[in-house]
Amino acid sequence: MSENLITKRAIADALKELTRTKTFDKISVKDIALQCGINRQTFYYHFEDKFILLRWIYENDLFEKYMNDVSFDNWTTRLEELLTAMTKEKAFYVNTINHSEAYVQQYLLVQAQDLFKQAINVIDESANAEGTKSVSSEQRDFIARFFAYGSCGIIIEWVSRGMNEEPDYITTNMKTLKDLCERASYDFLSDRLSI
Repeated sequence: MSENLITKRAIADALKELTRTKTFDKISVKDIALQCGINRQTFYYHFEDKFILLRWIYENDLFEKYMNDVSFDNWTTRLEELLTAMTKEKAFYVNTINHSEAYVQQYLLVQAQDLFKQAINVIDESANAEGTKSVSSEQRDFIARFFAYGSCGIIIEWVSRGMNEEPDYITTNMKTLKDLCERASYDFLSDRLSI
């Protein structure tokens, strides 16, 4: 691991440790630097502010690790792994979502929308191969946004309420919903369902 990455990881760990005793909105860059044993300039060399650090943690500890190779076939398994990882650092995720929800939600929405667009493309390609009608790019964007808001809303609510349900409860229900929506979309595209 490079020295740069070691320092970033140490700064991230310092923030995680601080969230055990202090709310994210009350944590300053000075607090993080003191906890890590560095000066503020070292912090700013690696991160522009604490929100960029927060984004780095979510990207490195969750999305790159658990969603990098996500596909239409494995997304519920990968999501359950991600949620399980979040439960292992429950204090950090509950704190950061409860005290910076808008920032985290916006970041999660962008990530989720990209994943849903990929899934919609798979469904649409299957429909095209069967000779049924396709959805427009505007419809794809709308459907992806709809499911991104729904899934992110459920995850954020789950975290902000203290992660009381097991991760498999969330993913099993999301898989059921996905299967029902997929079936309905195929029926709609093949004119077996009219809306």
